[in-house]
Amino acid sequence: MQSRPLIFAVLTASFLVGGMACQPASNKKKVPSQVRSPRLELGQKEQSDEVDFGEDWDAVEGLLSSGGSGTKEEVMRQAAVLGTKPTAPRYGISVATFTSEAHRAQGNEYIRKLGLLLPGISEELSLHSESDQSMVLYGDFEGWDDPNVRDATTKLRNVRIQGRKIFETPILTEVVPPRDPATIDPIELLSLRLKYPEARTLYTVEVAVWGDFESGDLSSERRRQISEDYARSLRTAGHQAWFHHDEIKQMSTVTIGVFDHRAVDAESGIRSPGVERVVDTFPMRLVNGQPLMIPVIRGDLGSGTRPQKPMLVEVPHL
Repeated sequence: MQSRPLIFAVLTASFLVGGMACQPASNKKKVPSQVRSPRLELGQKEQSDEVDFGEDWDAVEGLLSSGGSGTKEEVMRQAAVLGTKPTAPRYGISVATFTSEAHRAQGNEYIRKLGLLLPGISEELSLHSESDQSMVLYGDFEGWDDPNVRDATTKLRNVRIQGRKIFETPILTEVVPPRDPATIDPIELLSLRLKYPEARTLYTVEVAVWGDFESGDLSSERRRQISEDYARSLRTAGHQAWFHHDEIKQMSTVTIGVFDHRAVDAESGIRSPGVERVVDTFPMRLVNGQPLMIPVIRGDLGSGTRPQKPMLVEVPHL
């Protein structure tokens, strides 16, 4: 029978060599993908068989009608079925990040091996997975100013196995737990990712945004309500409107339309006719209900101002 020190040494070697093969923890934002060759989704009144969605799409039947305006009663009935309040962000100290195709399995294996070596630490670990990466988080904190973060970070930095530090760069990280699909409203922008989970590229036109911007005048509940009401009013007027809440940025947006990877020509930057029709209909990007004014000449405040046009943005992933 092997001695306890020998077993510990074997487990340690296995953990250090195999279990730690992950990228350093990072709080860096993901780099958005580049716009690919131009493609558009036509307006609601145009036929779906006229649109070629390329390799991103297995089928397009019903896409253009899926966001139809409907009657006011139908829209309000759909809204009443589901709760749309997003999941609140949580805060944990990121100790490891995995980005391979098997990132979830690697993250779970990392936690399992830590449980063998450091049971007191592993009890506080959890896995947060996104579409392209998984993070191992330590603890559950109230926010950036939580006084317990400093002590927890110091504790992690001092953890050693055979004299070697295990957690080199523990970083407090803000993440949003995955949404339960049942809570996603039919006209919430995220619903497009449920409808077309294999689509790599989806775009929409952002026409309005709401946020408190540290003024203390607009509560989160009010911000969400205003944006949802605006999206539904646009639906009743016949526009394919969507709302989206970003609880990390504390902003809510309303967008129009959904476009595939040919929304903008990658070489010329020319937007597709479908995108241009949206911009012609909604010529000004609104911030808290007012047009956002920008310099006529970029960087030259003396050149006068003009309303900023709506922006083409990528549909967020779940």
